[in-house]
Amino acid sequence: MRTIENAEALPEADRADGCPHPRGVYSLLGHETAEARFLKAMRSGRMHHAWLLIGPKGIGKATLAYRMARKLLGGQSLLSTSLDIPESDEISQRVEALTHGNLFLLRRPYDAKLKRFRQDIPVDRVREVSGFFQETAAETGTWRVCIIDSADELNRNSENAILKLLEEPPSKTLFILISSAPGRLLPTIRSRCMALELRAVPDDQIAAWLSEHGRGSHDLIDAAVRLSRGAPGKALALVQNADVVLRSISDYVQSLGQTASDVDMSIAKRLAEKRNVISRELFWDGLDDTIHALAIHAATGQYFGPFSPANVKRSPKIWQANHARLRDVRRAEAAINLDKTATMFELLSSIRDAS
Repeated sequence: MRTIENAEALPEADRADGCPHPRGVYSLLGHETAEARFLKAMRSGRMHHAWLLIGPKGIGKATLAYRMARKLLGGQSLLSTSLDIPESDEISQRVEALTHGNLFLLRRPYDAKLKRFRQDIPVDRVREVSGFFQETAAETGTWRVCIIDSADELNRNSENAILKLLEEPPSKTLFILISSAPGRLLPTIRSRCMALELRAVPDDQIAAWLSEHGRGSHDLIDAAVRLSRGAPGKALALVQNADVVLRSISDYVQSLGQTASDVDMSIAKRLAEKRNVISRELFWDGLDDTIHALAIHAATGQYFGPFSPANVKRSPKIWQANHARLRDVRRAEAAINLDKTATMFELLSSIRDAS
C-alpha cells in the first residue's frame, strides 16, 4: 500500500491522542443504517465510485471507512449482511499494517525535520493518488480504494486535483472522503459523491460501550458521554485524556466564585504543551458545552453538563455573554497565531471575574 509516511515510525494526523487508530478498530457503535446502505450498493453491482462520510469528529466516520475498505478488498464478513470482518482476517491485518497494495491513504503528511504535521494536504500527494490508479492493480482482486482522511484538510489546489479524479474515475475504484464540515468542500466535489451521514449515537449506548470496555470510572464516563455530542470516538478520547481535559474542566468549574488564578494558569500552561494539541481542542469543546449548560441551568434550573454545576450565582444573560466570549476567543486563536498560554489564561480569568 502507498501512504504518506511510515505509520510505525511517525505520528499519524488521523489518530486522536490516547486512542487506537480507526483502522485497528473492528467494531462500530451504531450506524447500522449507513452500513446497510453501503452493503445494498455492493450487492446491486452498481457501486457509486465516491462516498462522502459526513458527521462530527469522533462519530465513527473513519472506522466505517476502513470497514468498507476491508469488505471491498476481499475481507470475509462473519455475516453476509454485515461489515464485521474479524481482526484475524488476512485483509484486516494488511489494512491495519498499511501493506495492502490496493489501498491508498491520503492524509496530512508529517515533516520529520520540523517535527510537525502540514496544515493541509498538498497537491503533490493527490498526484500520487492519480499515479496509483493509473498503474496496474498491485493485488489480486478487482477493486482499489482511496481513503481521504480528511477531505476538510485539502487545500484548493488539492480539491481541484481530487475533482478531476472524481470526474473521470478509473473503473473498479472507490473513493471514501471523510468530512466533518462538508459545506467547506467544493460543491462540485459534493455533487459527485454519494453522501452518507452518520447520526449521533444515543448516550446510553455510548455509556454502556465505555463501561463494557472498562474505560474509566462511572463519574468520568458520565462526564465524557455528556460532552461527547453523541460521538463514541470523542467520548473515548475524553476518557483517555481525562487528566488533561475532564479534570481540568471539573477543577475550573468547581473553583468558580473563588479567587483562583493559580487554577487558571495551571490549566492554561498544561493545555499549551505541544503534546496536548488534541486535548486542547477537546477542552475547548468541553468548556463550550459546560458554559452553555450553566446558562440553561441559570434559566431553567435544569443542568445537563458534566460533573456538578458551578456554585456561583449568575444570571442567564451573564452566562450567555461568557459563552459568546469563549467562542469569539476560540475563533481568534484559530485565525491568528496567538500565545496559547496567555489566550487561555485570559479567557478563564475573564469568565471567573464576570459579574
